[in-house]
Amino acid sequence: MLEGLAAWVLNTYVGEYVENLNTAQLSIALLQGAVELENLPLKKDALKSLDIPIEVKSGFIGKITLQIPLRRLRSEPWVISIEKLYLVAGPLTNLQYDEGKEKQTEQEQKQAMLDALEAKWKVFQGVQADAASSSSWFSYGASMATNILENIQLKVKDVHLRYEDDKMNPACPFACGAIIKNLSVQSTNSSWTPTFVSHQETDKMFKLVDLTDFGVYCDANVTMMGDLSHSDLSDHEYILRPITAQGKVTRNTSALPLRSASTPRISLELTLSDMSVMLATDQYQSLNLWQREFSRHGRRRKFRQGRPACSVLSR
Repeated sequence: MLEGLAAWVLNTYVGEYVENLNTAQLSIALLQGAVELENLPLKKDALKSLDIPIEVKSGFIGKITLQIPLRRLRSEPWVISIEKLYLVAGPLTNLQYDEGKEKQTEQEQKQAMLDALEAKWKVFQGVQADAASSSSWFSYGASMATNILENIQLKVKDVHLRYEDDKMNPACPFACGAIIKNLSVQSTNSSWTPTFVSHQETDKMFKLVDLTDFGVYCDANVTMMGDLSHSDLSDHEYILRPITAQGKVTRNTSALPLRSASTPRISLELTLSDMSVMLATDQYQSLNLWQREFSRHGRRRKFRQGRPACSVLSR
C-alpha cells in the first residue's frame, strides 16, 4: 500500500511536468523514509494542459524530496519539498493544425486522467487485498490513506518562471516572470496551528499558505537569456515588488449540501505585506501586445481546422 501511495503522489503532483520520472522502484528509498530526485528536466509540453500559445524552452527542478514518517503515519504529515524550480517559456512556434496529433493529444490527456484514477484505486484495492477480506481493516487502511493525502505538506523554495518573446515585436523584445523565495502549504486546526488533522473528526479542513518574496517583473528591450541560473534578480523592472503573504483557507468537506446559500464551500482570508505596484509605458505596451496575441489565439483556435498550411502570398 505505502509504495503504491507514494508512487501515486509523485506521479500526480510531479509526473505530468518532468521527464524520466521512474516510480517503479521505490521500495529501498521508502525503507529509509525519504525519496529524493535530483536535476529533473521539465517536459517541453509541461504547459500544454493550459491550452495557451506558450511552450517550455528550457527548465528543470533541482531537487524533489518526499519525506514519509514511517513510524508516525497517522500523526505526522508527508512532506513534499521542491527546490530550484527554473522555467523559461516562449511563444509557441508550431501553430499548424494537425488533426492526427490533436486527437492523439486529447486521447493521451484522457488516458493520463484514467491512469491517475486507476493508480489511486489500486492503492485502496491494495489495502483491501492485504486486509484478508476484513472490512474493518479495509476501512482503517482507506481512512489512513485519505488522511495522508489530506495532510500532505508542500514546501517550495527558489522558484523563477520566465516568459521571453522576441517574435511578437522584434524591435523591442521583452521578458516577464514571477519569482518566489519560499512557499509552504500545511494543514492546521481551527486555531491555525499546524497539526495532523483527521477528516473523520471534522467537516472542515484548514490550510495555511505562507508566501515569501513573491514578485512579478516585466523587462522591455532585453536580450534573450535562456538560462536562469545566472540571472541577477536586482536588475529586473518589477511590476510587483517582492511581497510576503499569508492565506488561510477553510474548506467544507461535508458530502451533504450546504444549508445556507451564503455559506461558502471554500473561503480564503488573505493577509499581504505592503505592496508596491509600478507600470512603466514600455511595460504596458509589451503586456498589451501580449494580451492581444492571446486574444487572437483564442479566435484563431476556433477555426484552426480550416486554416491553410501556407500563407496566401506563397500561393
